[in-house]
Amino acid sequence: MGKNSLKRAIELDVVDFAEHTSAHGIPRAYVSTGWRRYMWLLCFLFCLSCFGHQAYLIIERFNRNDIIVGVEIKFEEIKFPAVTVCNMNPYKNSAARELGAIRNALEAFEMAIDKSDGNAHSKRMKRSSNSKMIPVDLMCKEEHGMLMANEFGHLECTCITFDDSETNEDEDEMYWNCHRKKDWNHRICHVAEEHNQLKTCKCYEENCIEDGVTKQMMWPLQMKRNGTKLCISVESGGPSYCANSQKFEVSTCKSCDWLGKCEEENEEESGVEEKKKSCICHHGNCFQIKNNTKVVMKVSTESNSRMRIFQKKKRRAPERKVHERLLSRYEGLLAVYSHCNCTTQHGCVSTSVPDMDLENSNKTCLCFYNQKNEQVWPCYKEPEWEERKCSRCNTLGDCVYTDKPKKQNISCLCATPIKMCVRIDPPQTNETTLDDRIVKFWDIQPSTTMSPIVKKKEERDKAYGYSGVKDRIALRAKAMENIIFAVDALTESQKWQISYDKSDFIMKCSFNGKECNVKHDFVEYLDPTYGACFTYGQKLGNITNERSGPAYGLRLEVFVNVTEYLPTTEAAGVRLTVHATDEQPFPDTLGFSAPTGFVSSFGIKLKSMVRLPAPYGDCVKEGKTEDFIYTQKAYNTEGCQRSCIQKHLSQTCGCGDPRFPPYRESKNCPVDDPYKRECIKNEMHVATRDSKKLGCSCKQPCNQDVYSVSYSASRWPAIAGDLSGCPHGMAAQHCLMYKREQGSMIEVYFEQLNYESLLESEAYGWSNLLSDFGGQLGLWMGVSVITIGEVACFFFEVFISIISSNRTKRRPDRKSFSSSLRCSTDYNLNKDGFNLDN
Repeated sequence: MGKNSLKRAIELDVVDFAEHTSAHGIPRAYVSTGWRRYMWLLCFLFCLSCFGHQAYLIIERFNRNDIIVGVEIKFEEIKFPAVTVCNMNPYKNSAARELGAIRNALEAFEMAIDKSDGNAHSKRMKRSSNSKMIPVDLMCKEEHGMLMANEFGHLECTCITFDDSETNEDEDEMYWNCHRKKDWNHRICHVAEEHNQLKTCKCYEENCIEDGVTKQMMWPLQMKRNGTKLCISVESGGPSYCANSQKFEVSTCKSCDWLGKCEEENEEESGVEEKKKSCICHHGNCFQIKNNTKVVMKVSTESNSRMRIFQKKKRRAPERKVHERLLSRYEGLLAVYSHCNCTTQHGCVSTSVPDMDLENSNKTCLCFYNQKNEQVWPCYKEPEWEERKCSRCNTLGDCVYTDKPKKQNISCLCATPIKMCVRIDPPQTNETTLDDRIVKFWDIQPSTTMSPIVKKKEERDKAYGYSGVKDRIALRAKAMENIIFAVDALTESQKWQISYDKSDFIMKCSFNGKECNVKHDFVEYLDPTYGACFTYGQKLGNITNERSGPAYGLRLEVFVNVTEYLPTTEAAGVRLTVHATDEQPFPDTLGFSAPTGFVSSFGIKLKSMVRLPAPYGDCVKEGKTEDFIYTQKAYNTEGCQRSCIQKHLSQTCGCGDPRFPPYRESKNCPVDDPYKRECIKNEMHVATRDSKKLGCSCKQPCNQDVYSVSYSASRWPAIAGDLSGCPHGMAAQHCLMYKREQGSMIEVYFEQLNYESLLESEAYGWSNLLSDFGGQLGLWMGVSVITIGEVACFFFEVFISIISSNRTKRRPDRKSFSSSLRCSTDYNLNKDGFNLDN
């Protein structure tokens, strides 16, 4: 087919479409002539452009994937959530101090507290010693968590009162600052103006009161005051011993020589029948004194005119370690650990620094150390030493070897090859090793090379991070972090050993008004911040409330045992969190605190959320990956964020944060490594300030139950009478105070037996798109589905005209719609007698 024939065929197709299409405007433009045709064409193009703009807006809205959140209150059976409770004190103080890492952390914290209060300490002591107040020993009773002077009390205590005051009926105004007698210590806090007198004080923590007892040195000793220092010397010579006057403590001694120098009495020798002497001591250096005892008489004017006499008693100073006392003496002899070169020919020889070039130099042995000539000899390997009991030791530390050690009572260490013994400290606990009681020679002897022990201690102190910190709150927060790091290095059994047991912590329990089984209904786990925590609801499966309100929820009576609180714990009470049964609880960030002495009521409401995944929303149906550190729990955003941070820390610092579970096979950072802890600190700042650098993608789960909590509290117990949970024989009023100090009541319940359902759905779907698209086509173009079919047929016929060479020959001539209509009209009108032609 030629070009003219093809052109003619396409023109016929266009004419046929223009005459027969159902779309508005196109037939009008075709049949019209002159300016009317152009008007209809312009109108058609304008409507087409308007439709195009509206179509763009419709498609843009569809691509936004908007959602609608439907809120509905449903009255259906509600599953009771899991409730996790923890003691705000993570570990028992007495048990925790038996473990070296925790003990070191607590001792470093206490030293940091003492240093931070150094200036305030001296000012308080000076002010207290100048006042006319004295301490008195009397009987007290505990009221409202405080000790109050009371003649019918059962606790021995020491209180403060005015020296020249007259008693009256209101005893509470006479005595204040009462504490248990054993909590006060007896030391020197002020030196009198006269050079031959000094005063002693009773001190509770940093609060000191002059006791009014004058102490004088025994002849031939004399005391001189040099500013804040106290110097004691023999009368014929110059000063022989000087120290801070506040560091001297009053004690009892024995074996004083004619110069007045004494050996302090210890617990092992306390039963020996020997005349005791009063003395003052500083780090094992003791000097004999005269003691002018004084009895303070206080008369109480009461209805029966009874008289009470309070007599002051001395408190023994804390016992010093044996090596500290021996090192303070001129001729002290003690056992020390030392670096040695050991050979079969010459035995072991002490070296100040191990020689790495020698094969046998990197060994540690036990040696005798003579304080007089600073000689470390002889030395033997540790298996050649034996810890025994000796019958007699002199003040220099030398002990007599005996063949019957079981009948003796003084701890000593003997070199079996030469049967020579020196005195050592007895073990404090079963876990105390010989290494803890023997001094290291490199710790007491200056050296150009820092010993491994000293270097490790300095690194540990640096890792603790107390340097330069003076604020108590900041120190306590740092100490809590150090304890978390220290506990992480313990074994699982050691962690449970120092934690609270659920039978001791949870005293009573009820659910739905029925008693529950504490042993079987609670699941225990170890939280890095709060130690042992206990979860109710995980073992029981789908448990539901019969009714709403506190009486039909979970009710717990807990015992927090304040007497075992660590010094780093700031508040007494319970930490509680409400969560889904398959989720990991996070009491450190998502918990609530319940104080002791109150009924803490937690009303909960459930919100059940169903989110849409992509492209409509940003949730995940299953978000757990291999990097999720809470492997046994369901996915949530908090766990995802912690997993992401822990992964970053493990890859950057080589170890993780012990506040989170370890990442895969990596370990958490140790407490005494300052460099890794500094890395953890810096990278945590990076993670919190710019989390995008970590590449974390923590999306919300598509199905989630969220519990909102409201809190209220009231005083508990209300009245005295219930003696359950109190020590046997305790009076009702004392039991009331005991429970308010040590216990708490917890209530967790549904406020209403309905829940709020939040369901996401698509706001603009395919049905909306087709409806709006068809409406716009009909409005602007008059187009329907039939019109769309006509357009399809038009393009199909054009395509056939192009590829078919004989199409015009085969296809019969087609009449247009307008010519057919005119022919039909002419025929009908002529038949009826009308003529339309002019």
